[in-house]
Amino acid sequence: MSGSFIAPLATVLGASESGTRLLLSLLSGYPLALLYRSSLLYNQPPAVKHVYFIMTGLLQCWFNFGTDVYHSMFNITFIYILLRVAGGTKFSAVFAFFFNLTYLVVGYYYEVVSGKEYNISWTMPHCVLTLRLTAVAFDLYDGHKTPIPPAYKETALTKAPSLLELFGQCYFFGGFLVGPQYSMRRYMNFVNGEYSDPKTKGPPNTVMPALERFLLGIAYIGAYQAVYIFVSDEFLQSEAFQERGLLLKCVLLIIWGKTCLHKYIGSWLLTEGAIIFCGLSYNNLDENKQPLWDGCTNVRVKLLETGCTLQHAIRSFNCNTNLWMAQYIFKRLRFLGNKLVSQAVTLFYLAIWHGQDTGYFINFFLEFIYTMCERQIASTVERIGPLRQFFGIPALQPVLFVVKKIYSTFLLSFALVGFSLLQYSKWNGVYASLHYVGFVIPALLLSACTFLQFMFPSKSEHNGVTSSSPSKSQTSQKSD
Repeated sequence: MSGSFIAPLATVLGASESGTRLLLSLLSGYPLALLYRSSLLYNQPPAVKHVYFIMTGLLQCWFNFGTDVYHSMFNITFIYILLRVAGGTKFSAVFAFFFNLTYLVVGYYYEVVSGKEYNISWTMPHCVLTLRLTAVAFDLYDGHKTPIPPAYKETALTKAPSLLELFGQCYFFGGFLVGPQYSMRRYMNFVNGEYSDPKTKGPPNTVMPALERFLLGIAYIGAYQAVYIFVSDEFLQSEAFQERGLLLKCVLLIIWGKTCLHKYIGSWLLTEGAIIFCGLSYNNLDENKQPLWDGCTNVRVKLLETGCTLQHAIRSFNCNTNLWMAQYIFKRLRFLGNKLVSQAVTLFYLAIWHGQDTGYFINFFLEFIYTMCERQIASTVERIGPLRQFFGIPALQPVLFVVKKIYSTFLLSFALVGFSLLQYSKWNGVYASLHYVGFVIPALLLSACTFLQFMFPSKSEHNGVTSSSPSKSQTSQKSD
């Protein structure tokens, strides 16, 4: 029955049927949040709220993926049994980590062998579920440590969640389909009314911040649909693109890359608006004693649009996934004794978590190289006095901003080619038409930095002193 109106609507929107289903599901978060805020549900016991979130989440899942809903149901039930039997042990945390990832990867494999082209399938929300269930196992393990490490006090669990609590957290309509990640502790505080209006004990006054994110989300998705008609994935692989000159192709790639990000940003903003409307995103008070509602922010729009470095882009994009990777993988790899290796392992996990296609791995490999290159450039400029003085000239700052913005946007767009086209024959064809310039630029810059650092050694090197401590590493990663 749903197909009778989905196909015509998809044609009008210029989107796929699966994409239209997803958009409708994200928009449904607002009436569902409005119903939750009503007197019918808001002041009900937590068990009633869990049931509401489970029912609505399952309906969203069925609407998008049909009978494939059983994958999430099975995975949640299995982890619940694991936590009941061995929760709080190191074994349970490690086993949950590998079981969840294995289930997801096997799902990817069967999607490929079934001959399906890339599309929105049950593996998309299962990405989110994989991290959520893994986090619960680690949070329970952290909660059984004595004392609880300070870095994990806000998320640690002292007892295993009930089956109703675990299903409610996983199927909450504000975060089941595309995220963001939020801890079980945050979810329990939410259903227990700790984020309610302190005066009325009713729903918090979040209408305006929710509306702001909603409108931003609509604007980004609209911009994506408008530009993608002219600069699409197919266009990058077309003869019309191949025949352009290198400079024009680089300009078109920047436009394509910015547009490509808009669909993810728009989806996250729509989801965040529904979460804010419910009240889950409470994040303490600001300096004016006003509540902040950015606890579930997945994209920092202002930093993304006004930043001019790769680090700015990484810190502003897919924020909650980045924080998850930092807390549950990067920080727990301290035993390796090298931050650079820890970052490489984290990025490898991030790649395989997205899928088995080579495009994901080249995307995150390039991100690793690009961020390392950016750090080397900053280090070289800082240690060489004339360069530091030149790049510090106030009148030069607007020009530097534009140059850095173009440079960082181009490299991010270049890496995104692999992320979007996925298959080697497709992304390598685009890279070849660009003469692999996204590989050549960092190679030349790293070589230049190495030469300059050799020619202008630091004072400690002059004195024969070297440092054995590892260099600082970026702990947050980019996604989808």
